[in-house]
Amino acid sequence: MNERSKELIKEQNRTIPQVLADHFELPVFQDNINNDEVPPDHNYFLVVYGDISRSENQKATGRHLSQDIYVVYLSENNDEVDENCIDIITLLEEVKAISFQRTTKERVQKAETSEYVDRVTLIFSRMIKYERSVSI
Repeated sequence: MNERSKELIKEQNRTIPQVLADHFELPVFQDNINNDEVPPDHNYFLVVYGDISRSENQKATGRHLSQDIYVVYLSENNDEVDENCIDIITLLEEVKAISFQRTTKERVQKAETSEYVDRVTLIFSRMIKYERSVSI
């Protein structure tokens, strides 16, 4: 059941990190990162797949779901964060069924220092079509 949708999700889950790593040449982590994995220069991506919900614009058909995808971009000593965000949006909107929603931008203090890191969370959504089950 839903084999086409499952394959699309797997393809997206492979493509998103690969596109980011290839273009920016930065490490990409999925779902979480351990403290001992954090690169010393604090430049990396974290991709987190969020909740699945019924798509607002598809409620009438009842066969489409939406899932948020959070791409967290951490960057230290980089004056081109905003410019890079434009590239991230452009690259990921090329992935089938992925669309950009918005960003949130913060400056995060490094632990026990007076230094800061830029953290931009780019929020995308993906549409997931699902089949109606046969009546039971």
